Order: sequence, then C-alpha cells, then structure tokens
Amino acid sequence: MKLRTSILLLFTLMATLIKAQKSDSSFRSKRVSYLSDNKKQTTLDTVVEKAIIDFIQSPENCGISIGIIKNDTDFFYNYGETKRNNKTLPTKNTLFEIGSITKTFCGIILAYAVSEGKIKLDDDIRKFLPGKYPNLETNKRFIQVKHLANHTSGLPRIPEDMHSQFNFDKLDPYKSYDRKMMLSYLKTVNLSTQPGTVCEYSNYGMALLGLILEKVYDKSFEELVKEKICLPNNMNSTSINLTSAQSDIFATGYNKTGDWTPHWHIDGMVAAGGIKSSTADMLAYLHYNINEKDSAIKLAHISTFKDRSNIALAWNIIHTKAGNELIWHNGATFGFSSFCGFIKDKKTAFVILSNSGTNVDYIGLAILKFLQK
Repeated sequence: MKLRTSILLLFTLMATLIKAQKSDSSFRSKRVSYLSDNKKQTTLDTVVEKAIIDFIQSPENCGISIGIIKNDTDFFYNYGETKRNNKTLPTKNTLFEIGSITKTFCGIILAYAVSEGKIKLDDDIRKFLPGKYPNLETNKRFIQVKHLANHTSGLPRIPEDMHSQFNFDKLDPYKSYDRKMMLSYLKTVNLSTQPGTVCEYSNYGMALLGLILEKVYDKSFEELVKEKICLPNNMNSTSINLTSAQSDIFATGYNKTGDWTPHWHIDGMVAAGGIKSSTADMLAYLHYNINEKDSAIKLAHISTFKDRSNIALAWNIIHTKAGNELIWHNGATFGFSSFCGFIKDKKTAFVILSNSGTNVDYIGLAILKFLQK
C-alpha cells in the first residue's frame, strides 16, 4: 500500500513537472515581436489586434492579410511575413491560395449560365457529360446541376483513385488528377445518398460542375473566372495560372505545424480550389457580391438546399445571433487558410488570407461580431 502511494506521488510530481516544462516551453517559443501595419489608433484597429494576437504570436504561423468593408470603406491589416524570416510584411496585393473560396466563383459562373439560358439548375448532369452513367441516380432520382453546387449530389468528398494518378505527390495531391481521370472515376462511383437529400461536402462534385461549365461555354474555367468576374470588377491579380510578376508576390505556404509546403497545382479539380487572390481583389469581389447589380449574382445567393445546412450556389448562409444574414465560405490548402463573408443589409464584409495552414475562421468571427454593431 505504501509502495502504491509512493508511486502515485511520483507520477503526480512527474506530471506537474512536465506540465510546468510545457508551459515554460510554450512561453519561450511564443512570438512577442512581429511585423504589422496596424496603427492601433481606432476601435476597429483594436478589434483586429485582439482577434489576431493568438494567431500571430504562435510560432508555427507565418503571415496573414485582412480586408474589411465597413460603411462602404475598405480597411486593410497585415501581419507577419510572406516567407518565414524574409522580414517582408504582406500587403493588400500579396497573393495567397484561397482554397475552397474558389467554389463561390464556380457558383456565380453557374448563375450566369442559368441567366443566359445555357443550363438549368434542375438539369440532369448527364446531359452535359460524354458517355452513359446509369450509376448516377438512386431510386430514379438523378443528380441535378444544383446538387453539385450545394453538395447534395451523393458524390464523395474526393475521388477514391487520387493516389493512382501519375507521379502522385501527397504534398501536392491534385497536380496530375486531370479531366480524363475525373470522368473515368465518375463511371465507377457509387452514390452515398439519394441526390438532393443530404448535404455532404464534395470537392469532387464542385470540380465536376466546373467541367460542365467549361463544356457549356467551350472555355476553360480560368477564362470564365476572368471574363465573368475578374475583368468586370477590376480584379487584376486573381488568377489560377500565375504570370512571372504574380509569382513574385505569391506568399510561401506553411502547414499547421509550421513546416514549408509547396504551392498546389490543380488540374481537373480546379473549380474546387485552384484560385489565388489578394485581399485587395477579394474586397472588390465582396463589394460585387454585396451590391448584387445583376440577376445572376442575386441568383448565386438564393438558397437551394436547407436542412442543418443552408446553401445557395456554393455560398453558405447562416443567421447570426445579432439577427443578420451572413453569406460566407472558407478555404484551406496544406499551406494556406482563408475565410470571407458579407452581410448585404449592413454593406459590410471581411476576408482573411493566410499563408499558414492553421484555421482562421475564429478570427473572422471575432471581427464579424464587431461589424454587426
């Protein structure tokens, strides 16, 4: 009995020492000095600083750029570095991978295709695909175009044959997964749910929608993004394939543990997450969404599925505790994270772009709490 008590005391002492060591180690590694252009003069400056402090003081994170629309005025805040130890602060023009925010661009292009009479939201997707796909229906319910945009198609999150692509790179997983592989896999896939009934997030489904839109317009997804969205809104830095000048201002990415990770190259799955952009361009994009100047952009924001999730054409919709309708989307690649949202009635919006894999949603929500006042 005394031996057992001694052992328990020993373990308790060891646990206390380990806890103290971890705490001390965490304190020592905490970043207390960092680059920032936040002048810390206004209430908004203070809100942003409080929202960002834990993120930027964590040594595994690198840089972050924030854009805010309040009272129809743009505000920008930047912290950290574009590449670890290069002492270069991001700016509103620094390029980041925006990940799945790309899907909202795809949803808007779909809205234009509908408005122009090129496609219908309730069309059977097989109408736009080569060959026959009897596997793409369950109980006589087929996948409609809108099911790809609201994640109710029953298709998997990612293709199960991803690892079979030529020269598969686990750090750049979509690099060689081309359109031919996407369609080949589609012939063998089994739907997990009846189309239109259950919302299960699908990168593959959104990427397939991108391929359908390419066929409808006979243009690449990148051409459609530039023609329908970027050029009309002076978003000159937003792109998929970067020029040499754009590559020079493209931030280096780091994963959640702070390790360098390569930029992603996305082929057939591009509509699911292939866009790079800046906070300046993304605020232009959010102004465009807030103002809803044409029928297509209005259509992109109308709910197409509502259960536990409420989804328009790629955009997510939630009603906040303050009684506002927030339309939002986030994104992540291995080395980047992003989050954006807007409230039309208040003419307010925010975007957060980071070259770290750490989730940034909580930062956006903290800023949103202030913007709703």
